[in-house]
Amino acid sequence: MVKETEYYDVLGVSPTATETEIKKAYYIKARQVHPDKNPNDPLAAKNFQVLGEAYQVLSDPAQRQAYDANGKSGISKEAIIEPAAIFAMLFGSELFEVYIGQFAMASMASLNIFKEGEHLDTKKLQEKMRVVQREREEKLAEILKDRLTQYLQGNKEEFINHAEAEVARLSNAG
Repeated sequence: MVKETEYYDVLGVSPTATETEIKKAYYIKARQVHPDKNPNDPLAAKNFQVLGEAYQVLSDPAQRQAYDANGKSGISKEAIIEPAAIFAMLFGSELFEVYIGQFAMASMASLNIFKEGEHLDTKKLQEKMRVVQREREEKLAEILKDRLTQYLQGNKEEFINHAEAEVARLSNAG
């Protein structure tokens, strides 16, 4: 029995959720409420902050145990990290996906390979991830080929201008 369920409710999981279910729920919700996806929503940053706090508490076994026993008053807020940093560490920035693809955990969550009540054996998981990785490599190779074709066809100045604009855009990624 847990003292309060607010963090579980924010993530949309039950108090009996596994670490994997919590991480998957966080990934899906974070992509929905991320401030970059909701630029016209004045509450987007706050919603993302609350979601990040809930995830950090529930994904840390000691914090989760303290929260379950005592509610919010039992957790240490000093250990809470900026939600955008947590999201980027776990799943990478969407801005970089055209260069590196999705991180493995993001791929697994977005593929919905963890179905409720289903046990996916290690061999099936490894095979599925090999397929995802092969597709990722093929997609990234095609993107690189398209970009290099522009350079090789003599549009060097346009290529350099685009590259410099990309550097500026990506260096501001949070």
